[in-house]
Amino acid sequence: MPAAPQADELAAASHQTGKIDGVRGSPEGSNLHDQHGAEPDPADPLDLGRHRRSDVTRRQLKNDYPNGDQGKLKKFYTQQNKLIDQFLGAEDEERLQVEEDARMAPRIKFAVNASFAVNFGLFIIQVYAAASTGSLSLFATAADAFVRAYTSSPALREFVPLTCSQVDLVSSFIIWITSRVASQPSVYKYPVGRKRIETIGIILFCSLLTTVAVELLIESIRTLAAGARESEPLQVIPLTFVGVAIFAKSSLMLYCLVYRRYPSVHVFYIDHRNDIVVNSFGLTLSIIGNRVAWFVDPIGAIIIAVLILSSWVSNAFEQVWLLVGKSAPRDFISKLIYIAMTHDSRILKVDTCRAYHAGQRYYVEVDIIMDTDTPLKISHDVSQSLQKKFEGLSDVERAFVHVDYDCDHDPYEEHKKLYKAETENRTLKDTLLFWRRRQ
Repeated sequence: MPAAPQADELAAASHQTGKIDGVRGSPEGSNLHDQHGAEPDPADPLDLGRHRRSDVTRRQLKNDYPNGDQGKLKKFYTQQNKLIDQFLGAEDEERLQVEEDARMAPRIKFAVNASFAVNFGLFIIQVYAAASTGSLSLFATAADAFVRAYTSSPALREFVPLTCSQVDLVSSFIIWITSRVASQPSVYKYPVGRKRIETIGIILFCSLLTTVAVELLIESIRTLAAGARESEPLQVIPLTFVGVAIFAKSSLMLYCLVYRRYPSVHVFYIDHRNDIVVNSFGLTLSIIGNRVAWFVDPIGAIIIAVLILSSWVSNAFEQVWLLVGKSAPRDFISKLIYIAMTHDSRILKVDTCRAYHAGQRYYVEVDIIMDTDTPLKISHDVSQSLQKKFEGLSDVERAFVHVDYDCDHDPYEEHKKLYKAETENRTLKDTLLFWRRRQ
């Protein structure tokens, strides 16, 4: 199968560390002008646009690569197109985001505020319904509503960790306190800010909700073990309230569905959709448990409690890895490399590029190569402007740009080694001789 165009370049860009020849400012880069007979487009200095494949249908790929795997080829070209679009849009990312937010601010604000009001009202209604009917399933849905009511505040909607099963709006009074603490400057005690305390607050909140889910799980199992009991007749008013709440959530879900392409509204769309499923499930099992089989209600509560438990345990572990320093995705690192390569013609190469979590956002470390005769003032100005460009990205907390003059050294020798070198495998005989000598 013929090699895919620019596959080697895109693969090289996806590595976290590496030595990448810059096109601009290098002898190899000057050939780009000669090949096409014209200066490259400033918006696309590496001429990546010509490598974007417009037709990625299986039929076209089969014609071009008759012996290839069409599924893998389609996946490759789709990812390549997406990566090229990210590269070419990196310069205008922040400006376009600000303009879009300003234009859609009123509608987005309405969706956020209405979601908060409905979530809070849903929590009050479900607590009343659960207390009136004694249904464990409704208590479980009330616990879920508590999470959503106290976590969909407009001031807290940016702290949204994603899980595999759903999108939960994670915060509460704990997160509100930590966000206020993080926003208060303390230059001398915390010179790089206190943003990571927000992640700690999320972990504490996950622990709290995990405890609530475990308690609900224990109570449901205890109810099942106690056996059948005489149930009270269902009251119409609390069930009607729950139905009204579900209707309100459905209306908001449809409103958010129209504007779901905006990230903040998309979060609420998924939240409303999941909330409708959970509450409808709890209400149905509560009615069945009262009218048909008594054990259906505690079993439904167990199912909901397990879902809440798994969701928040997953959230907690995800936040822990963010504090540990989990690496950024390769696509994001590739975008950083592209920004550095096209930032200034005096940057000859990108030697090293790292991006890792320090809380919710990334810390970025980039080593660039400049000519040995470059004056200190120029190298400082180029690196500082690149650093500010990195920190202008919404996902970057801080950036560090280091200027070097050669790329033949080991980048890991510039800092203290974090990992010990692996020792050679010893045979059993060598191990016995080693311990005998020690004795």
